[in-house]
Amino acid sequence: HFYETFLNQYDPTTREKRGVYYTPEPVVKYIVNSVHHLLKTRFNLPDGLADPSVTVLDPAAGTLTFPAEAIKLAVKEFVEKYGEGGKKEFIRNQVLKNFYALELMMAPYAIGHMKMSFLLESLGCRLEGEDAFQLYLTNTLEMEDIAQIEIPGIRSLSEESLRAGNVKRDPVLVIMGNPPYSGNSANKNKWTEKLLKKDMDGAQSYYKVDGKPLGERNPKWLQNDYVKFLRFAQWKIQRAGKGIVAMITSHSYLNSPTFRGMRQSLLQTFDETYILNLHGNVNQHETTPEGGKDENVFDITEGVSIVILLKHDKDICN
Repeated sequence: HFYETFLNQYDPTTREKRGVYYTPEPVVKYIVNSVHHLLKTRFNLPDGLADPSVTVLDPAAGTLTFPAEAIKLAVKEFVEKYGEGGKKEFIRNQVLKNFYALELMMAPYAIGHMKMSFLLESLGCRLEGEDAFQLYLTNTLEMEDIAQIEIPGIRSLSEESLRAGNVKRDPVLVIMGNPPYSGNSANKNKWTEKLLKKDMDGAQSYYKVDGKPLGERNPKWLQNDYVKFLRFAQWKIQRAGKGIVAMITSHSYLNSPTFRGMRQSLLQTFDETYILNLHGNVNQHETTPEGGKDENVFDITEGVSIVILLKHDKDICN
């Protein structure tokens, strides 16, 4: 949490540009518990996040708030069902192998590694030797790996880039988190343009509706960072053939005409959609049902919502 406060004082421009906002604990718990419940009830995985087939990715991890909560819940599930005896091996075989996180900025990346080390030790698994949580320093929305370089120090960065690239491309079952919201996106490259504007592995472009161009005179809001992260998550689940996306984002895509192609694309990819609109939009003068001030869960003027999207394995869809 202190990192957001520090950046707000030290470099508020970077904070706004990169969309650094700490996710309140009740929001994190709600999303993680929802995913755990849906894995059990909709994906026939009775151990939820503790199931050995479950892979989890936070693509904009910050200081690992979401992965930390998911790990605590998975360990709790395992211990309650199978006892303390196998907990350490469970953490090594499930958490360290199947939980992933990607982060762009160095400070939260460093804090995240320290936080995870402390958390795992508190859960009874001290990291030793080559042990490490799979948090990688990378821009999730870029697909070019750093070339392999033999220079000491630089080589380790290129190796980390290669591993991060594998995480971006390989299938995962659950993608969750709080992606940055920034209308003036700092993530502008050829791959993200293709991701948004082209059909990708069967996922319809956000720039067309019913097979025709979107026709918006100024579709700039589709360049918001949160839109790109949702699209990235959709693309990965579409390629995998099944999975869950669970995120808290701006709620602007829910009703604006500019996002009608995005809405149609998401509905085509996913079999179930759950949305909890938390409102809090100062710009739209939203109020409570009693007419009072509609408080936002973040210290921002833009309203937010939680979205949970499910794509079923067709063999178990019901």
